[in-house]
Amino acid sequence: MAKQLIFLCLAMLLLAGCTAQNRTREAAPDRVETRPLSTADTQKAGQRNGDAGGAAAVNADIERVREAVWKMDNAVPHSVYVNGKDMWVNVHTEEQLNHRERMKKAADIRSQLLKVAPRYDIHVRIDVK
Repeated sequence: MAKQLIFLCLAMLLLAGCTAQNRTREAAPDRVETRPLSTADTQKAGQRNGDAGGAAAVNADIERVREAVWKMDNAVPHSVYVNGKDMWVNVHTEEQLNHRERMKKAADIRSQLLKVAPRYDIHVRIDVK
């Protein structure tokens, strides 16, 4: 009986010590140094990411990609989204493709679209109508 009581007291002390340590970590968060970016820094970052042209250039790129997909055989552009340097292109086709053929067709479409809009990392998804 005495051994069980001692074991129980030690377990309670151990648990009490662990919870106290977690509370002190939450109370004192790590200090993070921040500084505002100047306009020169943001302009350089925008040029590195290929966003120097603004919304008009992005819209023009989207239209060029849509036109390029329309010119392809058995491909209809469904949607084109741009998020930073990524471009997501959903293409509809009437062909019945297995997984390997779908991957090959997506790679072919991507390689053709990279010629039209080389500044984007293009992701192609093919859906069957």
